[in-house]
Amino acid sequence: MTETRAAGATWSGNHRYRATEVQLPADLDELAEVVASADSLRVQATRHTFNDIADAESALVSLERLPVRVEIDGDRARVEGLVTFAELAPVLEAEGRALHNLGSLPHISVAGATATGTHGSGIGNGNLSSAVRAVELMDADGRTHRIDQEHEWFGAAALSLGALGVVTALELQTEPTYEVTQQAYTGVAWDDIVSDIEGVLGGSRSVSVFTTWGDPEHDLVWAKSDIGAPSWVEELGGRPVGDDIHLGRIRTVDNTTPRGTAGPWHTRLPHFRADALPSDGDEIQSEYFVPLVDAREALAAVRALSAAFDDQLLVTELRTVAADELWLSPAYRRDVLAIHFTWRNDTDGVLAALPAIEQALAPFDVRPHWGKAFTLPGERIRATLPRVDDFLAIAGEADPRGVFRNDYLRRTLSL
Repeated sequence: MTETRAAGATWSGNHRYRATEVQLPADLDELAEVVASADSLRVQATRHTFNDIADAESALVSLERLPVRVEIDGDRARVEGLVTFAELAPVLEAEGRALHNLGSLPHISVAGATATGTHGSGIGNGNLSSAVRAVELMDADGRTHRIDQEHEWFGAAALSLGALGVVTALELQTEPTYEVTQQAYTGVAWDDIVSDIEGVLGGSRSVSVFTTWGDPEHDLVWAKSDIGAPSWVEELGGRPVGDDIHLGRIRTVDNTTPRGTAGPWHTRLPHFRADALPSDGDEIQSEYFVPLVDAREALAAVRALSAAFDDQLLVTELRTVAADELWLSPAYRRDVLAIHFTWRNDTDGVLAALPAIEQALAPFDVRPHWGKAFTLPGERIRATLPRVDDFLAIAGEADPRGVFRNDYLRRTLSL
């Protein structure tokens, strides 16, 4: 009999799952039995979400008891089970391979991150989903499909929000390993950042700008370079930060990755170390994506109302994501600026602050991060996604019984 446990809550505790239990199959046969017998089911991964995307009316399923395997064949890596980036990266490095990018924390699962379009930064870097080359998916009848780039479902399956079924394995594109040197700087004036926002955010392989919108002494430019130290920030007046780094109003405590020295890609690209608790934890996150060509105007629109949300804000992070061809991607066919908000863990206060930000960004065809807090109506989100109807058709074909649909998908996609 399949083991179960309580569903619990998301990483920061801001959403407690309505589902009564989590099913814990021990192998693919047990997983197929769970899926085929369910009327309503969603997958719970590492729980680093801030809304009800992974919730269900009755039960959830987790792959945490399934075997974890990583197989490397040439420039491809096959990742099976609930593998995190922290687990995957050292295996790739040992074989002289790497991923093109990583998110700010490596504690998240590969399947969950790619299903929601999670990303790092870099004008030339697509989101983590853009490394997917094939998906192994269990549908609502317990049958497994391998969906590669030639399959008609691929544009939907590589970033699927869990709407097509349970992702049991992924094949990822890799590249030769590389080293990164990173440094964080204060002292760069806001006007110098926004006057050449593409130049600043494109100055190194990966660049993040942290701001609280009103205190330039706490603004940071965090640059991660694969061609030596990112000294270009000093030309803008940047001063390297010492060991005690503040991300806006988040004080980090011995949990960030090493700065000032070169090291393997997976030890430098994330902000937070794999062996430490990431970020603040007691927080809520939101993120919005606008076309990079509109970055200056979008930032001016948010800055104009920043005083209204200052009490809720811990920090805003600005990053870039390169365009891709994944139908539900926030970067579908457009390079984007990602405007990320880390909020105090006050659900009512955050939800009250978001509509004004969303309205300010509305002229720029804003898209939300699927796994984070937002209040955008579904019709507005769908209007920015040219292939949304194609996605809905594939979801209907993969899950005709509606097993993997939930309130979140009904609200955002009318699925």
